[in-house]
Amino acid sequence: MKRRKIFRILDRYFGIPIVLLLRLFNFNFSKNLPKETKKIIFVKFAAVGDIVLLIPTLKLLKKKFPDAEIDFLCTNINSGIIKTIPFLDNVIVCKVYDFIKNPFYFLRFVKMLRKKQYDLLIDAEQWSRIDAIISFFIRKKFSVGFRTKNQFRHYNYSVSVNHSRFKHESENFIELLNPLGLKAKEEDKVPEFYLTAEDVEFAENYWEENDLSKYEIICFQPSCGTGSFAREWKEENYSSLGRKILEYDPEIRFFLTGTKSDFDKCQRIVYGIGKNAENLAGKFSMGKDLAIIRKSDLLICSNTGILHMAAAIGAKTIGLHGPNNPEQWGAYSGNAEVILSDIFCSPCLYLGHEYRCNAPVCMPRIKVEDVYLKVRDILEKD
Repeated sequence: MKRRKIFRILDRYFGIPIVLLLRLFNFNFSKNLPKETKKIIFVKFAAVGDIVLLIPTLKLLKKKFPDAEIDFLCTNINSGIIKTIPFLDNVIVCKVYDFIKNPFYFLRFVKMLRKKQYDLLIDAEQWSRIDAIISFFIRKKFSVGFRTKNQFRHYNYSVSVNHSRFKHESENFIELLNPLGLKAKEEDKVPEFYLTAEDVEFAENYWEENDLSKYEIICFQPSCGTGSFAREWKEENYSSLGRKILEYDPEIRFFLTGTKSDFDKCQRIVYGIGKNAENLAGKFSMGKDLAIIRKSDLLICSNTGILHMAAAIGAKTIGLHGPNNPEQWGAYSGNAEVILSDIFCSPCLYLGHEYRCNAPVCMPRIKVEDVYLKVRDILEKD
């Protein structure tokens, strides 16, 4: 978390002057699309949820240029999910935090990128300047990126596209294709996620081996990842919710999902529920977790990557939103329910990190009773 904060400070106070300085040396970028588009590079350094919302854009891009080779420049934060996207030819992973420790790594990385020549570059980053700086050094004939208010990162693209806080982020990403003459239909905007046949088979076998077909299954994912505690609902709330649901139906089963680092947190919630709860955090791969979630009746979590992935594979979800605006960052699905904090300042986030208070006050305002009533409503409809 400390490393991320340092990076954001450096990115803003050094990144903005560097972007402006590079603009002085950028005389030759074209304002016109090349006649042929054979090589494309997409740039996005974070995060997992954003990548899910970006998939419709990548699918449309591949449809527009079916014969083009598409590379994706990313970081190790989101490379795992990017490698599952079938429209990409190459994934290039950049260790951004190593730039701070070793400036020579930046020079070597840029030198490697300079060996390639692209017809089209699309930078899908909304706020950070490091993506824009690296994009400047990539050899390309035409480039597109976001013009985001007060971020001062858009000066070196052939065309910049206004980023809007009043649109869903999936639609913002699709707007990047407008300069290419691409317009999306409503059905084109729905995110997709791709489970492997192995993961689907694993979930089927897991249900059979544990005799789960006769039970309703609810998944909780309490963690939102490193540095995102302000978006998380308290552990005791998940425990109380589980106990309350068991009063309604003592046969319901609960799965707690997450990464290995979430195991202890999930285990405390399992103890708090008391029975019918199993801790799956860190036991399986992300794909297997998602296959389990898809076979379950419901996922309950805050606004995090797993919410978008679950919605994209058709799972029913309840998203708990405090600082995040569900109109911009909510699960893009007809199976997605939203519970928003009732505090006057919620939601406060536009770009996903500019929290307006040191101590989170919005998520505690989401009441267990309200989530419980939403769960009952979903189960009774089913």
